[in-house]
Amino acid sequence: MKKILVLMLALAVIVSGVFAACSNKNGEEDYSESGLEDSNNEFGFESQEVTDENGETVTDENGNPVTTQVAVVYETDKNGNTYAIPLDADGNPQEDKKFLVSSGSSGNSNNNKDDSDEDESGNNTTTTAPKATGTTKKDVPYTESPGTTEFEGDDTVPKTSDTGKQVNFSVNDQNIIKSMLEVPYLYLANYENSDGVPMEIAVHTAVWMAERDGSSRNVYPASPVVLNLFKYYGQTVINFKDNCNTSANKADAPIEYKKSNDTFVISNYTPKVQSVTIKKIEDLGNNNYYKVTASVTGCNKKQVIAIIQKNRLDSSLGFSIKALKWS
Repeated sequence: MKKILVLMLALAVIVSGVFAACSNKNGEEDYSESGLEDSNNEFGFESQEVTDENGETVTDENGNPVTTQVAVVYETDKNGNTYAIPLDADGNPQEDKKFLVSSGSSGNSNNNKDDSDEDESGNNTTTTAPKATGTTKKDVPYTESPGTTEFEGDDTVPKTSDTGKQVNFSVNDQNIIKSMLEVPYLYLANYENSDGVPMEIAVHTAVWMAERDGSSRNVYPASPVVLNLFKYYGQTVINFKDNCNTSANKADAPIEYKKSNDTFVISNYTPKVQSVTIKKIEDLGNNNYYKVTASVTGCNKKQVIAIIQKNRLDSSLGFSIKALKWS
């Protein structure tokens, strides 16, 4: 009986191995369990208290807690409770810092969560403030801050028609903005922030962001791709996975979503099309929004106006593109 039992166990191991090998017969890596559980989840920002190296809450001169905006991914449970899960520097969710932001609102999605300035739960989960970027303004000295750049007032994104005081950016920051505006075929769509990000440019941006990561592979787990779009635009690209293939075909973008294993396949990287030369940058005064005016060559557009914001999630990217107007 013992011999029979051993043989049966060995056979079970062999059979399970065969099934495992066959389950991925196309040779593609299975990324379905990696990264965020549902990369259709929305990303956003929530206010949290800043702590020092000892874990103590930092206060201002009036004794009030200092808060900062942290990037989060939203998760809704079966009871309709929505939680915010803070993301670390690599975009990974920190489950141990999850907190409630709304309750009993199953299916009620807020597409503008990234513009929220309040933690509706009242929970005081703490985080270390990110570093400020090295942007400099003309006639306004820049000093390194121990925390993050202060955000004042409501977070209403300005329009491309708004104007402000002209400022100077560092050469490095200008080069970052220039490269972001030179995403191939970005000129295919105009949008104000309230319109949401057009899919015909989101598919090209996803390819560019993947190339920027420096990877030579062509199969990507879905979560980082969706998160990269959030980093670039500073807001969730709604239903990107669901609409990717149709939009990519229309915009001739070399990206395809594979629902079977929750991955994106990028067949090649798109060569550069348009070139931009920055002519003017204006400070729009609230929440670190700026208006960039640049000349354009290499396509059927002559000028672009972009509303940008200091990027609160990816300091290496530097900025997010909040609105575009090509002419």
